[in-house]
Amino acid sequence: MTTAPAPLDLSDLEATPPKGTLLCRLNELPDHGGKEIIFTEGRFRTSIFVQKIDEDVAVFLNHCPHAGTPLNMFNDRFLDLRGKRLLCRTHGASFDPLSGKCLQGPCKGEYLRAIAVTIRDGAVYSA
Repeated sequence: MTTAPAPLDLSDLEATPPKGTLLCRLNELPDHGGKEIIFTEGRFRTSIFVQKIDEDVAVFLNHCPHAGTPLNMFNDRFLDLRGKRLLCRTHGASFDPLSGKCLQGPCKGEYLRAIAVTIRDGAVYSA
């Protein structure tokens, strides 16, 4: 069985903000709790997303482990219609919204890549 890789430090990617950058405020997330954040630097682009479920928050690289495509179907929507699992728009794989583990689909048992963040004072910051 595959185990989740350690959270990815944004500074390890080509287009990312410095450590400690405010990514979003939790009270500004939409009702469905999702928000895509895109960083660009020259020809490089990094897409991550924040997903809030009740009082829990997870941040992942917006990259399906099977197809390599973004997960979001419509703008900042990452959850299935029931609001219980993250859903890949390309092939319908579903993921646990907090661990990122693929529960159903062609990448079953694999994980979305978590992003290292700090949550304090009602906001999410790059770690």
